[in-house]
Amino acid sequence: MRILFIGNSATYVHDIPETLAHLATEVGMPTESVRIVKGGWCLSQHAENGSRAFSEIEKGYDIVVLQDNGNCVSSDEKRAACIASCELLSAKAIKCGAKVFYYVRPPYGYEAFGRSPIEQCRAFDELFSDIANKNGAKCAYVNRAFQYAIENTDITLWGDDNAHTSPEGAYLAVCVIFGTIFGRSATVLGDNEIENAKELQEIADKIVFGD
Repeated sequence: MRILFIGNSATYVHDIPETLAHLATEVGMPTESVRIVKGGWCLSQHAENGSRAFSEIEKGYDIVVLQDNGNCVSSDEKRAACIASCELLSAKAIKCGAKVFYYVRPPYGYEAFGRSPIEQCRAFDELFSDIANKNGAKCAYVNRAFQYAIENTDITLWGDDNAHTSPEGAYLAVCVIFGTIFGRSATVLGDNEIENAKELQEIADKIVFGD
């Protein structure tokens, strides 16, 4: 399985692509990951003419995972840019034979764009569910897993900056992406030295597969 990740620091902090590839390979699902990521970037920047993203997609991947900046829900203009860039990148990936997944990102750990973390989760959900339906893609609802964890656990999901994920938050994202892409329970994965890995695996399964 060859997976291309396109996004920003929400993807590369704690190296979600490589962690996914490593853990999936360990359980008998050989996976290679490549990432095109740049801090603070929006998908609209990746979708610009001449962007490396398009030439990389053309190399041929089984799956392309797209992740946008959290500001995609901050204004009508940003939403429109997100929708347009997802359409362009998704169409290119599908044309090149890849399946497309949107990594519906975690919220910030503080109020942003006038929304609490829970409200950010809901806004991301609404935006990307609609985009996925229109573009023939699927969503890895990491936002929903974060919402559940915020409401039901005391697990530290963010690092010191309260914006990027902690190791636990990144592991939760990996578990959700794994279950969504491979259709297997995250409980088969190694713990990646995360103390509360089992609880995070179970949260991911609840989001991906339901109760």
